[in-house]
Amino acid sequence: MPLRINVELKNGAVCLMGKKSFNVFLSLDKVAKFKRSKGWIVVGKGPQRDSEKDSDYNFFVERRALF
Repeated sequence: MPLRINVELKNGAVCLMGKKSFNVFLSLDKVAKFKRSKGWIVVGKGPQRDSEKDSDYNFFVERRALF
């Protein structure tokens, strides 16, 4: 089963997201907080990982280069 992350968006919606979706929403500054095993992490206040280091999805890849 793929990893799903509990996420609270800035508009108040709470949902489960896959890792790639979470990274996209995080980069768009739409995430208010998310849940880790030790509790909820508030974006901008809690400890976060380096998104460049931990991401397996390149947001700015040239689409034509993939084919």
